[in-house]
Amino acid sequence: MGDRVNTGVEGLDAMLKGGFLPARPYVVSGPTGSGKTILAMHFLLEGLRQGEPCLLVTMDEPPSEIKANMAVLGWSLGRLKILDATPDVRAHKRVRSVIDVGTTMDVRDMEDVNGMRQPSQIHALEVSVHSVQKMIKQEFAQRLEQTSQRYKRIVIDSLTALKMFSMQGEDSRILIQSFMRFLAELEATSLIVAEHLRRDTIETEFFLSRGEIRLHKWLDGNVIRRALSIEKFRGSSFDDRICAMTIGNAGIVVFPNAQAAFRGTSSELRVGESFLESRIIEEVSNLLDSVLRQIDEAHRRQLPVKDIEVAVSRAMVHFQRRHYQKALKAALACDAQIKQRMGELPPPPPPASLPKPPGVGG
Repeated sequence: MGDRVNTGVEGLDAMLKGGFLPARPYVVSGPTGSGKTILAMHFLLEGLRQGEPCLLVTMDEPPSEIKANMAVLGWSLGRLKILDATPDVRAHKRVRSVIDVGTTMDVRDMEDVNGMRQPSQIHALEVSVHSVQKMIKQEFAQRLEQTSQRYKRIVIDSLTALKMFSMQGEDSRILIQSFMRFLAELEATSLIVAEHLRRDTIETEFFLSRGEIRLHKWLDGNVIRRALSIEKFRGSSFDDRICAMTIGNAGIVVFPNAQAAFRGTSSELRVGESFLESRIIEEVSNLLDSVLRQIDEAHRRQLPVKDIEVAVSRAMVHFQRRHYQKALKAALACDAQIKQRMGELPPPPPPASLPKPPGVGG
């Protein structure tokens, strides 16, 4: 199926049937310490190896720490461009319930990163979805103007940190929706590091991403076990098993031929629920996508479908609240209703016959 974007993790590429579909946003999720940033670095390192322009937007760790952590694995990220959007602890101040975070938003080569930032580098910019989006847009425009080359890969590490830094009172769902649409329009393959903050809702980035790679970590006796699963991957088939994974001197290694073995009732229940959820999430998501496409077609043909749009909104609310069975039932009803209504439309009229020019016989 056309070109694929390799992740740099051989076992994961095999599970993805060759890699990501290009120019789409994806999410890598998992608990703290599960290897999300390492997987993202694999992705960028593979891009650099292929001579692709790559950009890292970091909000969790300062560039100096990332550079030191990757050096332990023997990785040199070379001319990786990095947008430093980490908050500076010296700039924190509390005003009522709002935390105003000062940040440096400079773009540098990774190899130029040395030690801590200097006070002269600090700019009093609020860390927000809007400000980070603006800086990414500016960097993309500058690169295109200077080199006539677009960034091919971008990593956001992490969107969870960005949401936590955003000022209270903002509608984060709308902001993230806009940010995800912005990433999709960049024509780069994006990998977004994120965590599930609440079990009773699906955050916007997980719903709108084109795929999700989830990392699992659990305690087996006194040993930490790891695994990886593909929760969804739109537009392609994929290996839907939970496969064993390790983190060692070579970084992440995925074993697609070794399914993870979970022991202990609590871990087994938690991972099992996650695996079963992924199947119905994919089914409901695809069904809602189909209904929305049919609604667009109905609008094009000037067919009133306001009632169906309202019903779809209810289905999406159920979906975001993790009421999957209710969401599936509502989505199926919408799908049946829109198909029936589209079928009731009269066939389009044949094209009008043009009058024949004078003197032309029948």
